[in-house]
Parts: sequence; structure tokens; C-alpha cells
Amino acid sequence: MPPAPPPAPARRSRLPAGLELLRPRQWVKNVFVLLAPLAVAPAALGERPGEALAALVAFIAASASVYVLNDWLDRHRDRAHPRKRHRPLADGRIGPAGALALGAACLAVLASTAALLPAGARYAVVGYLALNLLYCLALKHLALVDISVVATGFVLRAVAGCLAVAAPLDAALLICVYCVCLLLSLGKRRHELAAAERAGRGVAHRPALAGYSLPLLDQLMVVLVTASLIGYELHLLSLDHPNAAALAVVTAPFTVFALCRYLQLVTVERGGGEPGRDVLRDRPLVVNAALWLLCLTVGRLV
Repeated sequence: MPPAPPPAPARRSRLPAGLELLRPRQWVKNVFVLLAPLAVAPAALGERPGEALAALVAFIAASASVYVLNDWLDRHRDRAHPRKRHRPLADGRIGPAGALALGAACLAVLASTAALLPAGARYAVVGYLALNLLYCLALKHLALVDISVVATGFVLRAVAGCLAVAAPLDAALLICVYCVCLLLSLGKRRHELAAAERAGRGVAHRPALAGYSLPLLDQLMVVLVTASLIGYELHLLSLDHPNAAALAVVTAPFTVFALCRYLQLVTVERGGGEPGRDVLRDRPLVVNAALWLLCLTVGRLV
């Protein structure tokens, strides 16, 4: 086997330090707030666009405050990491006090937008904050628990989006979201562990990696691919739509391709380090997603 290519040198972001600390490139994850109600009750989303927007902004502010806290807690450990050492707190472009002030501002935005939400959606946001506080303080160091917390955060986004616009909660959809996000998190852990082993580095920057191995991660990813597919098909079959069964059959190849392509990216092409970026920049996945959404749209409208 040819030797692995040397890792690309880490580059400092061109964003202002304060904005970089909020990780705006990660905000796309909050689109689950809108995707969940769009999948189960598109009309509800159209009837309550203000509440949907408030839920989206609330989760952007909540996740940004979590990123600030995480980087504040990890600033000393990050200085020893080849990529994370360029984060604003780790390299000193923003001080600890300034970071905490920025986090407090995010919480203020969160409080003002959450006040516009129904009680159930507010509880989901509070649950997200509480869970991620525990994650930053301790849970991120526990193998398997760490990825479970991350995936649960996406489920809470989906729940809040549905509750904000009074859309019904679909159990199969929530299971599918949980399993897909677990799969993406496992892919990220695999990428990090494989990169550390190739470079001969330890895993001090992420202690939870000590509880994983490449064979274990590969097996778990196969399990999650299967569970994600089952959850997706059950969601479609549970829809109150005359074309539900047809949609489950017609879109199955796109679902299977997306899951298998992601496995290929992680295990063959050494991707998965930034799941959102990797998925959005992969041409086969983007084309597949466009065709997939076209079939879903046509099937729901006919």
C-alpha cells in the first residue's frame, strides 16, 4: 500500500476572530429545524413561518454559545493540536473574557427568540442547552456517549421545529434522524482515529477516541446504515398520502446510494472529518440528493 500523503497544513480562517469562534460554517446543521416539519407537514411550515424562523435563530444562537463554551474549556488542549491550535481562543486572537462575553450575547439572542416559541419548542431548546453543557463538561470524553449526545442534539432540533409550527411528531422520522446523525458522528470519529494512527499521534486532544478502534467503528457504521434505511422507509410508509408506498420504493435507490457513498468517502477516500462539508462538496452525493428531492417533491404533489 502506498504511504499516506502528508496532511495539508492547517490554515487560519479569514473570518474575524469573534465570528470564527461562533463557527458560522456549522450553522447549516440547524436546518433540521426546518426539514423535520417540511417532511411531515409542509403546510404547517407555510402557515407559521415566523415561529419556524424563531426556532431556527434560537438554535443558531444556542449552538453558537455551545461552540464558545467548548472552545473556552478546550483552549489549552487545542494548542497541542495541529489544526485546532488556530482556533481564536487557542492562538490568542480573542481572550477568555471576550469569548465569555460573546457567549453571553448569544444566550441573550436565544432568550429573546425563544420567548416567541410555544412551550414545547422552548423545552426542546432548553434540553439542547442542558445536554450540551454536560457534553462540554464531561460527556464528550466518554466513547459512544459522545456521539449519542451529538445525535440527540439533532433530534431535539427536529422536535423543536415540529413543535414550533404545530406539526405532528413522526417517530420513524426522529429515529431516522438519530441514526443518520450517529452514522455521521461515527464517520468523524473514524477519520480522527485513522488520522492519528497514520501520523503516530496520541489521542490526548480527544480522550473519547481511546474507547474506539477502526474495526469497531466500521461495524457500528454498517449497523447504523441499516437502521437509517429502515427508519427512512418506515417514515415514508407512515405518511398519510396516497403515494406513500410508491415514494418508499422509488426513492429507496437514492437512499441506499447516499448511505453507501458516505461509507465509501469515509473508508476509501479518507473523508468524514467535516461531515457537513464533505457531504455538500461531494458531487455524486449532491447530484443524488437533487434527484432524490425531485422524486419526493413530484410524488408529494401528484
